[in-house]
Amino acid sequence: MSSVIIGVDEAGRGPAIGPLVVSSICIPSEDLPYLESIGAKDSKAMNSKKRSAVESSILRESKKRDWRICRIPISAKSIDEERAIKSLNLIEIERFVQAILEVSEYDSTGWVHVDLLGSSPSNFSKMMRKRISGIRPGLQVKSEIGMDAICASTGAASILAKVMRDSRISQISEEVGFSVGSGYPSDSKTVDAITILTSGSEPNTNLRWTWSTVSRIWSERHNVPVPIRTSKGALVQQPLNSSLSEEGAG
Repeated sequence: MSSVIIGVDEAGRGPAIGPLVVSSICIPSEDLPYLESIGAKDSKAMNSKKRSAVESSILRESKKRDWRICRIPISAKSIDEERAIKSLNLIEIERFVQAILEVSEYDSTGWVHVDLLGSSPSNFSKMMRKRISGIRPGLQVKSEIGMDAICASTGAASILAKVMRDSRISQISEEVGFSVGSGYPSDSKTVDAITILTSGSEPNTNLRWTWSTVSRIWSERHNVPVPIRTSKGALVQQPLNSSLSEEGAG
C-alpha cells in the first residue's frame, strides 16, 4: 500500500451566520505535485471564481485518481447545542478526527497535514496524533501556522470547505430573501441581516445564537437574553430587568 498525504482544514469558524465546514482529502504521496499543479492552495488567497474552478478540478481528478474527499458541515444549530457542553475548539477537533477517518483505512500509512488550532503547532500535532493513534496507527500528524498555504493537500481541503460554506451562505440568502453578506460580524451587511433575522419569536435557525453579536442584537430588540438551543427545542430565558419578586411569584 502506497503512502498517503491527508489534508484537513475548515471554513467558517468565526461567522455568526451559517455552518462551519470541515473538509479532508487523501491522496497518494506521489500525487502531491499534481495537486499543486492544478492550483490547490490556501482558499483565502484566491477569489470565489478561482476557488470554484480549482474545486471542480479537484473533484474531477478525484474520480480519475485514487483520491478520497470528505466534507462535514456543522450547522449553526448543532454548533449552539454542542457549545453548551464543549468548546468550539473541541467541536472542530472531533470533526477533524472524523474527517481523517472518512478518507483513510486502519492500515493507511503516511502523513496528516492539518491546519493549526491554537498557537502551538507542536502541541496541536501531538494532541491530534494521540487522538488517532489507536485507530490510525500508521498516520503521523503535522500542523503549522498557515498549513493551507504550505501544503497543497491542506490547501485543497480549505478550498473544498470554503466552496461548500459559500454555497450554503448563498442558499441562506435565497431562503430569507436578501443578502446576509459574508456571515462575519465585521460585515455591516451581516449585522443588518442579523437585525432582521432576530425580529421573530426566536432568532432565525441559521444564526449562531451563542455568538455575542447575535445575543447582543437579540437582547437589545427583545429585552430578554437570547433563547438557549437544546436538542429538545429552544429554552426562553427570563427578561433582563425581571425583579426578584417577579421571579419568585406564583
